[in-house]
Amino acid sequence: MSLTREPVTGRMVDSRTEPVLWRANRVLSSPTAFLVVLVAFLLVGFLFAVTIHVPASAAPDERRHIGNILLYAARPWTDGPFLHDVKASTLWLGEVTRFPAYLYYYLMSFPARGAQALGLDYEHTVMVLRSIDVLAAGAGLVALRAMFRNAGVPTAIGLLAIIATAFTGRYAWQAATISYDAPSMAAFFLFAAVAVKVARDGGLRTLAWLVVTAMLALMLKYSQAPLILAGAFFAILFRYRVDGFAWLRNPVRRAAAGFRGRPARSIVLVVVGAALLALVLERFGVNLLVYRALNPDCAEIHSRAACMNFGIFRRNYNAVRAHDLAVVTGTLEPFHPLAFLWMWITTYFRSLFFFWGPSLAWRPNLGVVVFGATVSVAAVAIAGTQLRRVLRSASMWWLATVPIAYTVAVLCFNAATAVNLRQDFAFSGRYLLPVMPMIVAVILLAMSSWLRGLRGRAATIAWVATITVGVVLFAFYNPISAFFPYADSAAWYSSWARAVLPHWLTGLDT
Repeated sequence: MSLTREPVTGRMVDSRTEPVLWRANRVLSSPTAFLVVLVAFLLVGFLFAVTIHVPASAAPDERRHIGNILLYAARPWTDGPFLHDVKASTLWLGEVTRFPAYLYYYLMSFPARGAQALGLDYEHTVMVLRSIDVLAAGAGLVALRAMFRNAGVPTAIGLLAIIATAFTGRYAWQAATISYDAPSMAAFFLFAAVAVKVARDGGLRTLAWLVVTAMLALMLKYSQAPLILAGAFFAILFRYRVDGFAWLRNPVRRAAAGFRGRPARSIVLVVVGAALLALVLERFGVNLLVYRALNPDCAEIHSRAACMNFGIFRRNYNAVRAHDLAVVTGTLEPFHPLAFLWMWITTYFRSLFFFWGPSLAWRPNLGVVVFGATVSVAAVAIAGTQLRRVLRSASMWWLATVPIAYTVAVLCFNAATAVNLRQDFAFSGRYLLPVMPMIVAVILLAMSSWLRGLRGRAATIAWVATITVGVVLFAFYNPISAFFPYADSAAWYSSWARAVLPHWLTGLDT
């Protein structure tokens, strides 16, 4: 593997031979194009924020997230973010005293207080909070743009990857429901923007920001720890393959020189880093010292009877008991690896692009699913033939390696759950959303390389076919097309949506 600092070529096509495609590349590379995409995403996100039933029928966790926010909102703001003694009845919200992702709930309690002070009812308060999450998801797209720029990805291809991410159903719907997923993903994209810069040519200051953004991402969602560790590891590894450890020499002297050269930025870095470090030590440090876990089991802090109020604890407890009983009685079903792998792939694919949840029936059109899956397989196959041309720099290797490592880790985690409990807990395409933009960017770069290698009539046919397939995919897989044709029950919609949205869109009787 040979690594360099050289970016991928900045143009998708040759301006002398493909004037139409060159003009399209120039349009997609403009700042205005990104702004249009960002505004369009925000509008779609706001639409779903006020359309989806409160709380979301197909996202049962939203009720718990709302409850945690309102728990903080009901307390005096002077009490701070730390909870200590709570009633057993409160534990339906989860273990709230040492939960690592409390920061999101605490910060969101302030706009919740504001909405309540204005006299908004429960449903409209939820819509306000959802809209804030939509803005956080929009900030994630801005961070994605910075990541692709830092990685040396051509601007047009970066924008297409952003479009594919922003208008993937799960990304838009998740942004429009209350949970820490949207802001934590934005924090991860910010971390990724710094990580690819470290891998490419960053210095000590960039490395420091890598640590700071990692702490931010962990405080917003602790389960991102494997992804953060993989991102940091590969960033430093690939940088080492290019420069060794020369970029880390004389750290004290260089840090002092950097502080004198950019005092304002250095102060911001130190203050933000110190504040996040204090929060990390209070939550993760104490949890590890006292409970030997990043997220302690509820029964380690409260009685088991009290923890049975928490749905996830109760579900896991009952699953373990059922599994143990099946082992004793000899009724445990055998584990079939190939059947599990097929179920994993199909479940993740459908739940990534179509609204998926246990509350309401959801059956996406089989033809649409098969078409999208076929195109995905074909694109990956073509990309595999071009990887040697695409993966020529440390930052590009980072974009390809981190998603693969993370996807394998998620697969292994789900497989362990299936083997140990015979359950499919946490099977959802949303867990692959953080790495989806990287995967799409690498595939698009490889497709572009393949298309540029074609000549004459074959090139024309291939370009027309690729663009046509892309447009058809967008038509069937965008959040609106992947939601409204299937959500034909009033249970999917808020009171506003039932009163305002037209029948031809929702399929509801007036």
